[in-house]
Amino acid sequence: MKRICPLSLARLILIFLSVAGITSAFTEAQDNIISSLSKTIQLRHWQIAKDIAPKYPLLTLPDSSWLWFGHSLATDKYAEGNWLLKTNIVIDDSVSNKVILGLFPINFITAYEIYWDGIKIGQNGIIGINKTDEKAGTFNYNLPLPQQPVTKGKHTLTVRISNHHNYSSWKWFYGGVLIGQYDTVLEKIYRSNYQAFFIIGILFIPFLFNLFLYFARKSRPEHLLFSLICFIVILDSGTILAPNFIETPTTYVHLELFTWQIITVLFTALFPSFFIYLFSFSKKIIWVIIVTDLIIYLFFTNIVSVFAVMSPAVLIMSSMITLWALYKRREESIIIFIGLIVAWAAYYFDFAFAGLATTMVICTSISIARQFARKEKTEREAQLRSAHFENELLKKNINPHFILNTLTSIIVWLRKDPTSAIKLIETLADEFRMVNQISTLKLIPIQQEINLCKSHLKIMNYRKGADYKMEAVNIVEEESVPPMIFHTLIENGLTHGYENKIQGTFTLLRRKNSDSVQYILSNDGDFSSDEQKKSTGFGIKYIKSQLEESYPGRWELLSQRQEQGWETIIEIKEK
Repeated sequence: MKRICPLSLARLILIFLSVAGITSAFTEAQDNIISSLSKTIQLRHWQIAKDIAPKYPLLTLPDSSWLWFGHSLATDKYAEGNWLLKTNIVIDDSVSNKVILGLFPINFITAYEIYWDGIKIGQNGIIGINKTDEKAGTFNYNLPLPQQPVTKGKHTLTVRISNHHNYSSWKWFYGGVLIGQYDTVLEKIYRSNYQAFFIIGILFIPFLFNLFLYFARKSRPEHLLFSLICFIVILDSGTILAPNFIETPTTYVHLELFTWQIITVLFTALFPSFFIYLFSFSKKIIWVIIVTDLIIYLFFTNIVSVFAVMSPAVLIMSSMITLWALYKRREESIIIFIGLIVAWAAYYFDFAFAGLATTMVICTSISIARQFARKEKTEREAQLRSAHFENELLKKNINPHFILNTLTSIIVWLRKDPTSAIKLIETLADEFRMVNQISTLKLIPIQQEINLCKSHLKIMNYRKGADYKMEAVNIVEEESVPPMIFHTLIENGLTHGYENKIQGTFTLLRRKNSDSVQYILSNDGDFSSDEQKKSTGFGIKYIKSQLEESYPGRWELLSQRQEQGWETIIEIKEK
């Protein structure tokens, strides 16, 4: 998560200063040395003094007024007011004749003037003695040094600071000054802006795409999480680019710092959480991740080290989750693991933020594409299986054995009771017509399914001279179910439980739970033999195929013998 940009340069400076210190007490002056071979150096060895006359030309103060600005000083007292900073610069060859040097103040807030050997060469903002008088300078300020005073030898750089606008924990002395070849430093800054543009461009499409998938794919959380991850990275890059398009004052660093802190904490929590959802691990682990992030942030970081500490933290947590996914052989774990290896390499080469974001977007997009391909293949196979079972079911309903027995029953009833024979013919025609209408549909109204079941029971009543009936309890007519699932269960029940019974009742009960709906079909058939314990033919396979096609991964089927009869429970979970 590292990048080269004005704020990040300051972060790098601060990380270094937190380890090595700005300076401690010095017994003799130390200098910053630059030559024609130097690209950029960070100015160090600063001395500080109170600016006693900020509205007047720069005064020459005695040596006793200056203190080395190091850890031994109580820096809190310098957070606000008017101050003078100075350091020595040694040019050890005729660098001025070869290149143009430039000064790059990084996050000095809010107004300052720059003096080279006591001569004012630059100003950013208006020095003031209070918040009203002071006017903040421009955020992106840099100063090419004129060649005439920049000669070989020793020089004194003095910075007059005015700071009366404090809106965050960022203080002016957290900033720094770079000196180096003007064109080279500008090239680095422009490169960081190009990098920010690149990140925004590469993440914007995945952000919109995953947001669309979240609403289109039954609100799957991993899509929302990945969309949020893309958004906060886009926000981070947009924060960097904003001063290039909008005139921003030096106080913009407060807003940038606030945004950066939020982005850092959110990213370290969301990124590992995304992997939890992607690999279908227990969601309780997310709370462990959040608590760990907060502990690290609150107790092991400060304004200087947040970035340096949280960057490896998110990589370590993500790597641990991915390694566990590899051990469990979860889908896409190999692709994500390769992406994390590249992200670690980017972190090592000081390109972590852009490297991690870009690599993981590419790997995750490949993973999502593979998921879609598998899903499409699975759905196609399910449709083929469903079509096969539909054909088999139609064959079963119009097979010669069924038609022969029914026609035989019709002949008997024509001799015995022509009126009943006509009713049997009409009922048979109604069932065939309904089967033909619904066999190709994915879902039908549950009442239509119940009517089909009752029609089939009427046919069987005429054929066997029996009294079979069906009762429906708590049925919601607006609900839909896959066609012929209860019809198939009733057929199975008649075949296996009513060979020797001419009376029977099938009861369909709807039960609403907190997150699911249950349909319980029970009967009072005689299921005494081993062969009758459970149906394992294509009928049950047809039901499972229809349920999976209509409610993928959200259904359960339980079929079991009861004390008197048989019970089948179909549970459909809510999205």
